[in-house]
Amino acid sequence: MGLSVYWLAINYLWQGMGALILPRLILSSVPEAHRGVALGVLSALGAVVAILVQPAAGALSDRCQIRWGRRKPFMLGGTLGDLVCLLGLALAGSYGALIIPYCALQICSNTAEGAYQGLLPDQVADQDRGRASGYYGLAVFIGTALGFLLTGRLIAIGHIKLALLTVGVVLVLAVLATIIFVPDSPARPPLPSRRQAYLGVFSFRPRENPDFTRLLISRLLALMGITGLTDFALLFIKATFYPGGGNALANRASGSTSVLLAVVVLFAIVVTLPAARLSQRLGRKTIIRAACWLGAVGTFLLIFAHSLAFVYVVGVFIGGAFGMLLSVDWAFVVDLVPREAAGRYMGISNLATAGSGILATLIAGPLLDFGNGLHHNAGFPMIFSFFSVSLILGGWLVWGVRTPQEVAAAAHA
Repeated sequence: MGLSVYWLAINYLWQGMGALILPRLILSSVPEAHRGVALGVLSALGAVVAILVQPAAGALSDRCQIRWGRRKPFMLGGTLGDLVCLLGLALAGSYGALIIPYCALQICSNTAEGAYQGLLPDQVADQDRGRASGYYGLAVFIGTALGFLLTGRLIAIGHIKLALLTVGVVLVLAVLATIIFVPDSPARPPLPSRRQAYLGVFSFRPRENPDFTRLLISRLLALMGITGLTDFALLFIKATFYPGGGNALANRASGSTSVLLAVVVLFAIVVTLPAARLSQRLGRKTIIRAACWLGAVGTFLLIFAHSLAFVYVVGVFIGGAFGMLLSVDWAFVVDLVPREAAGRYMGISNLATAGSGILATLIAGPLLDFGNGLHHNAGFPMIFSFFSVSLILGGWLVWGVRTPQEVAAAAHA
């Protein structure tokens, strides 16, 4: 369970950043007619950086021979860099001034995360992956809940700089706990290819591991539906239930959004460990497919939202889907990852995680502005329909992914 502490911090950072902090900074610096595109562009820039940095950091940590460990030096350096970038965001006074510290934060955070993701397969035995995946999901949602509740509360009362400070404190405490209590060791020969380490994501050849590739595409589509929804939740609630200008209404919208996200995370926490245990009997693919379809239903229901109470009820569906998905997602990825190149492959899996953010915001952002230009708030049913279809396709594709055991059984048949 101690391995999951840094997951808590990562999600405290990025879930609060994507759903609350970044949209709130945009609300105060971008005219309403352009907020969808502004959020999409900034999120996409950060996601591109993440896609490039994380596999390279993971691959370089696979080769690191520093005595006190191959993962921890990257984690410590990246976390210290995070602190500088958070200060830059706190001091930014315009949309243009957000770009450099936000992209730099992506570099530092994904350097730490790329190495950290390799640490997990290093330390977890095959038979413990299901249980570890449950703890991973639990840490993700606890970090997310703390981020939504605390960050949302601070932003709602106008203390966005204090919200950024709490992010820095959580990151430092988590990295120190990992360094002190989690074992690590230097890489030992034979070392993975230097060329693959330097090329990072560009060294990945989809045909070399078709099942891993199919899982990446399925994850991308499923996460596009879930994370895209959370990224646009504040804009939806502000436009639908708190129309008009002024910081007071924006702060009230932020508070209501934090309640919705807290409902999502609460129910995700409730289902995470039971879903992880159920996956041991029914299989990972069954749970992932059910999660995608449940999330699609919940997202589509938002089209008919007529009150905040209805939105919060829909949050129960989405939270259940999110908890089911992440309770088995990590274990399924690790099942398909070569142990000798764990850092590189876990970093490449970020193609789905960060890529979902790029596609969701690049497609949904302009779609939102286009729909709203046709008719008042008509863009939100469009993007909710898009997210629902994405989840359905993700659940359909995962069924064709074969585990190493299934491949071996087919070869001997």
